[in-house]
Amino acid sequence: MFENLIFSIAVSTHLGLSGDFANIHPHLQYQTDNQYIAGIYHNSDKRASVYFGKRTSWKAPYDIIPEVSIEYGLVHGYKEWDVAPMLKINYGALFVAPAATKDDLGIVAGYEVKF
Repeated sequence: MFENLIFSIAVSTHLGLSGDFANIHPHLQYQTDNQYIAGIYHNSDKRASVYFGKRTSWKAPYDIIPEVSIEYGLVHGYKEWDVAPMLKINYGALFVAPAATKDDLGIVAGYEVKF
C-alpha cells in the first residue's frame, strides 16, 4: 500500500498570468496499479486542492530518455472554480499544465522532486 503513496515537492512559475501565485507545491499522491490517481497539493491560489483522475505513461526503451506521462481528471480547491478539469504533462521531473484566472490564460511550468 505505501509503495503506491508518493510525496513530492514542486517548484513552479506561472507564464502568461498576472497575480500573486504560490511557487512551491507540496504534494501527496496515491496511484493504483492500473494508474488511477488521487491526491492533495498546495495549489497556486495558496489553498489545498484535492483531485482524482488517471495517469497514462510512456517509457522509452532507452534509459537516457525520461518517462513521459499525462495526468488528467478533476480538481477541487481553486478560488474561481468549485470543480475544474485537471491536466498535467510530465517529462521526467519537468511538468507543464494549463492555467486560467478570470482574466488570463497561461501555463504553469515547473520541476517536481519525488521522495
